[in-house]
Amino acid sequence: MRNIMGEKIIIKKSKDNYLIVEDDLTSLSLINHLIIKNEMEELAKNILEKNKTDTSIKFFINKQAAYNNTFHMIDENMSPLGDIEITIKTDNPEEVIEWITS
Repeated sequence: MRNIMGEKIIIKKSKDNYLIVEDDLTSLSLINHLIIKNEMEELAKNILEKNKTDTSIKFFINKQAAYNNTFHMIDENMSPLGDIEITIKTDNPEEVIEWITS
């Protein structure tokens, strides 16, 4: 376990090489900003609603687009190179979806 930026954000590497970030919603503020900036609130809401459970929300960011400084959110892993998978664990997925898309 490695603690970065004081006591707020904790980043861990899992045994299967996933990065696990423990924080509040502020760590997702960049994604919130990109959704608003690119005027994709409706699309993002649909993707997040489609991939929510009672305790989590999952979506993907196109890795090639991210490499080229472009934000492209998708609902499933489609790229042959693999996409960036984001899973948000929460007790209130509806509230998270509302926050991230507004």
